[in-house]
Amino acid sequence: MTQKVIQSKSRQSGIALVIVLWMLSLLIILATGYSRMVRIETGLTANLVHSNQAKAIAEAGVWQAVSELLKPRVEQIWKTDGTNYSHEFKQGNINLKIIDESGKIDLNTARSDLLYGLIQSSDASESTEEDHLQLLQAILDWRDKDNLVRTNGAEDDDYQRLDYEYGAKDGSFNSLDELQLVLGMTTTIYNRLKPALTIHSHQAGINPNSAPREALLAIPGISVEQVDDFIESRLNITDTQTPPPLIGIDSKHLSKSIGQIFSISSEGIIHDTHAKLEVIVLMKQYINRPYSILSWQESSESSKKESESEFEETES
Repeated sequence: MTQKVIQSKSRQSGIALVIVLWMLSLLIILATGYSRMVRIETGLTANLVHSNQAKAIAEAGVWQAVSELLKPRVEQIWKTDGTNYSHEFKQGNINLKIIDESGKIDLNTARSDLLYGLIQSSDASESTEEDHLQLLQAILDWRDKDNLVRTNGAEDDDYQRLDYEYGAKDGSFNSLDELQLVLGMTTTIYNRLKPALTIHSHQAGINPNSAPREALLAIPGISVEQVDDFIESRLNITDTQTPPPLIGIDSKHLSKSIGQIFSISSEGIIHDTHAKLEVIVLMKQYINRPYSILSWQESSESSKKESESEFEETES
């Protein structure tokens, strides 16, 4: 065999080896990419499954709460003052609380000084008393039935001057979210006011025995220490039929009425996935229709650790 033939075969073998190496590299890259894609899709599928499971667990918590509320009051074990209850359910956990809406401040019927107290106690900014008064009167101008503007309030002309596409409603609030439309209201302020508010109690005052801390702090003349001591005594009481008294407070801000409308907050948790339901239920005490669901809102927050790590690997 001549030297030229040997060199030619050697060159061909080298080229073939390079091609084989390139093909192997390409196959490795494709296999790695496919493996990552499968892991991502598997993670997303698992998150979807966990999300649905968490929602089902949260819904189970709602019906557990409704079942408790259907019992006679003397037989009810769970308190309706926002006390948190946590327990295992199937393969997950339920965090649950029930609040009697009569303990909250009714946005449509509450006394103005109670609303003003809520605005003041909820404000963690450097707003002035004048700012608080302006917001209060804007709320009152929104809910009253006339178009007469209060000294620091807001009616149609004030909204139009600031290029709003609407004016003061001059009617009752149909939902708490509607409060965000009031002139001067911000998302931050709204989120601070919301836990203490309702549109379902139809009372001028609040029932202190089921009131959340935010609503109690709104009572004119009350101190933080009084509120905390009252809540502590309320938590420790064993006989729910004889709640502790709230001493030294003007009774016009209080109500002894026990409501028939309750808010239920139920959170379902499985692995790192959370689903939360916020439900308003009316207990009618009718044999053929013992309750009605007035509102049903849900939100979910799945853990993104697995999917994020997969995406990070892909990007790298």
